[in-house]
Amino acid sequence: MQTQDETRSAALTTETLAGALANTPGADDWQVELLRDEEAQLYLIGEHVESRRVVTNERARVTLYNDHAPAGGDGTGAAPTTARGFTTQTLLESDVTDGRLATRLNDAVTIASLTDNPPFTLATAPAGGYPDVVTSDPLLASDPGAALDDALARLRAAISNWGNVRLSSAELYATRSSRELRNSRGLAATDRGTQVFLDFVLIAHEGEREAEFHAELTRRRISDLMIEGTVDSYATYARHMLVAQPPTTHQGPVILTGDALLSFFSPVVFQTSGQAAFMKVSRFNSGDLVTGDEPSGDRLTLLSDATRPWGTKTAPFDREGLPARQVTLIRDGVFVQPWAGTRYATYLGIHPTGDFANLTVQPGQWPMDVLRSAAAGPVYEIVAFSWMNPDPISGDFTVEIKLGYRHDATGTHPIKGGSLSGNVFTALAAARFSAQTYSDGAYFGPAAIRFDNLTISGE
Repeated sequence: MQTQDETRSAALTTETLAGALANTPGADDWQVELLRDEEAQLYLIGEHVESRRVVTNERARVTLYNDHAPAGGDGTGAAPTTARGFTTQTLLESDVTDGRLATRLNDAVTIASLTDNPPFTLATAPAGGYPDVVTSDPLLASDPGAALDDALARLRAAISNWGNVRLSSAELYATRSSRELRNSRGLAATDRGTQVFLDFVLIAHEGEREAEFHAELTRRRISDLMIEGTVDSYATYARHMLVAQPPTTHQGPVILTGDALLSFFSPVVFQTSGQAAFMKVSRFNSGDLVTGDEPSGDRLTLLSDATRPWGTKTAPFDREGLPARQVTLIRDGVFVQPWAGTRYATYLGIHPTGDFANLTVQPGQWPMDVLRSAAAGPVYEIVAFSWMNPDPISGDFTVEIKLGYRHDATGTHPIKGGSLSGNVFTALAAARFSAQTYSDGAYFGPAAIRFDNLTISGE
């Protein structure tokens, strides 16, 4: 297999695009991000390989900034101030070789001139350079195809240990990527990394009854798929789907585990952003308790960490060229600072921290068996939702339960169906974090969080 350097386009380069942008009237600032992915793909139907592919994808994301007088002035009768508009275009090699580049860039100037934003500046190269971060798996970087073959053999072997569970389908992608970033302020940076994606569906069967469970994992290195343990977990879930019953209506303690946690925290991520602060929709001010009142449970500590080894959002620099950092946003339940790129940092008069990266939550001290304790009544544990998408402003959510468990005096019983509802910020005021940790590549934190008072709508 050829390397990326051997297969890269001779036409689609940062030098070509930078030169064209410098000669485009109205392109007052610009940024070019050149992306190259070389991906080995493997598709299975049942146990049989349906197809193998090697795909190379090259494209450039060009962001063009146009400075102009705002359409309506500033509303005070004074001379109009400068406004900044911008637009991002995806360009392919054919845009250069077929002579469309100048037209595309002139069109981008027109689009950018129609938007009036307060001015802001682009990032410049950091004086200390960029930090070294760990994002490239040697196994994937050297031979993605061989790495997928090994992963497939392990997947098949792990599933064969489950007598009444079979593989319905699977997709495996191994990617090695490179990124070049350049802007009109003299910034130039490059990085490389790898990624592996595994998507599979298991079907459990008992007599004529069948139930399936879907797994989807993205990691930086292939060992982090933990294939054997992952298969065991999802095969267990598929078996439990066969016997799961609808939950009864419940208001009280509910535990969230695993994949649901990243989505659960999405309103917190937005509310801690510079964008939310500038729009005046953030509920947080520096020094405030994020729960409003003193929490009755554990205090939340939450970080954005672009330096964490093997994180799927780890990189030496973000999409604007800001260097990777670990940024504490909430410490011991108190809001510390917002995260922001150059635009919103300029508007707020703060130092830019960069894009939000890997969500990192400090674990607690609670053993899993204590969190599941049902001494005072039933405790529900939810391991999978159909979709978890809380409102970023209010924090309210209502989500269908795909699979969970009811822990009570009679034991543990699988449940499915019904819905879970509540409010993220209210729930965090009475939360207990597990000592056991979990990561899905973008979330690093407690494997389980118990909330004292959520609502399950069931039978």
